Amino acid sequence: MKINFFLFLIIITALFSCDTLVTDVSPDDVQGISSKLVVQSFISPQASRIYVVVTESIPLFGESNSENSVIKNAIVKISGGGKEVILPYDSASQLYSIEKAAFPIVASQTYKLSVSDPTRSVDATCAVPANQVTIKSYVIDTAYITRRNGRPDTALTVNAVWQDIAGEANFYRVRANMDVEYSILEGTSPDNFQEKRVRNRFSFNWNDDSGRNEFQSDVNLDGTSFTSPLGRSFLPTTLLYTSADGTKYYAKQKPRLIALVIEVNNTEKSYYDYHKSLKLADQSDNPFSEPSLVYNNINGGLGCFAAYNNKQIIYRPK
Repeated sequence: MKINFFLFLIIITALFSCDTLVTDVSPDDVQGISSKLVVQSFISPQASRIYVVVTESIPLFGESNSENSVIKNAIVKISGGGKEVILPYDSASQLYSIEKAAFPIVASQTYKLSVSDPTRSVDATCAVPANQVTIKSYVIDTAYITRRNGRPDTALTVNAVWQDIAGEANFYRVRANMDVEYSILEGTSPDNFQEKRVRNRFSFNWNDDSGRNEFQSDVNLDGTSFTSPLGRSFLPTTLLYTSADGTKYYAKQKPRLIALVIEVNNTEKSYYDYHKSLKLADQSDNPFSEPSLVYNNINGGLGCFAAYNNKQIIYRPK
């Protein structure tokens, strides 16, 4: 069998040059290695405030330092409906935010977000979905589950059914959370323990084993009913205290449900695509799998600016 001489030379050259590829490429010759502004903001007519997170990406040849990634000196503007405001920076939350009363978000309106620092400038636009869904029904139940450590736990479960908005493309996200009052003990031993009632909010996690998950679209399902996956959130029931001498004490927390909120967001496609891509990236724990790209709609930067129209039902036990 004859081998083309020029093909032979190419193969030999490639074999002997493989171990020099890294040293032949200078970082100065690689484009796009500098950090970019990363912006994340999701607006809604029902939200009490507008929040904008501004950070910067890690350069290709840089080192991660999350403490220094927050941009504190940016100029953050949002405009729409003939009005524009600058969002101030809050050092406590490390966010740029403004109250709803200062800049109301209106359904069907288009908004523009612009962010700049001394050397970089980015922007993005979004349109608020016009309609809210109708939540047709919901079921709240109690489940008793044994944890891996053998301890029994009590959880609340929830699922909901809502009606698709007919005649338009829709992208949904279902969420739920509960406000619970419960007891903790303050002190260092049974001699000085004092019971204190506190209140906290707990989010529900969704079981997508049924084939449904918290993100759903009405592609080929226009005008039909949608059902959420089963949501679960554990109640604080028993707390373990360990004293200085190693003695363990268990205290009953006597939880009391204050309110349970079920919400279905009618979202922009950009909101849907961004959160779906984040979910896929988080679930990609196989080191040999293809990397999952995160959706981006920030011109000149990274991140997402999108809108949703929120519908919620609040259940309060009598």
